[in-house]
Amino acid sequence: MDIYYNYSIDCELPPDGVFGGPANWQVAEKSTRGFIDAMAKLGVLEGATLFVYPDVAKKQATLFRELADQHIEIALHLHGKRYSRISNNKWMGEMTYQEQKAAIQAAKADLEEVTQQPCLGYRACYASANDDTFPILEELGFTWSSTSASGSYKPAVYACWSGGWPFPYHPSRVNKLIPGHLSIYEIPLTRGLRTFFMDDPERPMDMRVETPIEIRGENFESFSQIIVENITEMEKRNQPIRVIIGASHNTNLYGDPLSLAFQNLEGATRLAKEKTLDAGHSFVPASFNTIKNRALEINAF
Repeated sequence: MDIYYNYSIDCELPPDGVFGGPANWQVAEKSTRGFIDAMAKLGVLEGATLFVYPDVAKKQATLFRELADQHIEIALHLHGKRYSRISNNKWMGEMTYQEQKAAIQAAKADLEEVTQQPCLGYRACYASANDDTFPILEELGFTWSSTSASGSYKPAVYACWSGGWPFPYHPSRVNKLIPGHLSIYEIPLTRGLRTFFMDDPERPMDMRVETPIEIRGENFESFSQIIVENITEMEKRNQPIRVIIGASHNTNLYGDPLSLAFQNLEGATRLAKEKTLDAGHSFVPASFNTIKNRALEINAF
């Protein structure tokens, strides 16, 4: 069976005194270019995706138009408190149906103006969403998303995903946590099912490149555990579309092979391939859109 591999970065704004981000615009561009180069060097460029704030896309329009022309997958990343075209200062999951729809619609248009391509995918910053989010995305023409954070419960930022389905699924129209019959396909990040950050059960660990060695493990033990427990659980549940999905940010110097960022990206990629092959499956680097298309082909739930 195929197991699809994707690693993405969220392309965010420089710090504003409240929220963090890349140190400056130069670091942001160097990080983004370095990530694409690193994924090519690792032989998994087909599985590289950029989730981009609309204001970042407008500020760095030349960069993202160039990458779009190179067929790099570019999708929308949105933070309700950091978007210049809305003024309600709310988390995405805090917004009413109409507020959230207006914000996402405007942001989608901004990104498409830069890339000159349809924007098909979405990720909410901080995984902030509510039960209106997936129906809104479908209504606005998105065909896939990667916004859920199964196991995480952060009501302060309206990111309440406790008990959510942890693998790719067509969401319910009335409950964001469970499979249903919407056409949009949600492809969550791969997060620990029994592996937690700092042993906090409400913070399932993921494979972000900022992870310190003392938490990751000298030999990437934590990354390995996350991957193996997900492969094993997908098998137990007869999950129709199986994935290993990692993500980080445009804050890291991926282009430096001695950096922690590159080493963690390499480690996550290598282990995803090794553990997939060890389990008797095929390792397939893929865009989110490719994964969604495969789900449609086999009529996956």
